[in-house]
Amino acid sequence: MTAMLSMLLLGAVSWVFRIAFVTLLPAERLPARLQTGLEYLAPAVLAAIVAVELSSLVRDAEPLDAMVLLAAGSVIGLVAFHTRNLSLACALGVGVVLIVDYLPW
Repeated sequence: MTAMLSMLLLGAVSWVFRIAFVTLLPAERLPARLQTGLEYLAPAVLAAIVAVELSSLVRDAEPLDAMVLLAAGSVIGLVAFHTRNLSLACALGVGVVLIVDYLPW
């Protein structure tokens, strides 16, 4: 019961923060420099998540597996950089995960 109450309380607090930032401080009222920075927020967060996951996977992997993971991450990063298409990079990432996980090595 305590865990459920904690989850509900955390969800309510999260919802209030999101609503407060949208209604009380919309992006249009922020300075232009911050508005420009918000454009890069989602890719930066995604890159941070990928970096943390990739480093934890490489740390616990065999050397050959670590090289494959680093090569796959590098290719996805290069594709994302050159195409500037987040959907394509995510799709490529899903494809690499499926190949690495389900093909016998």
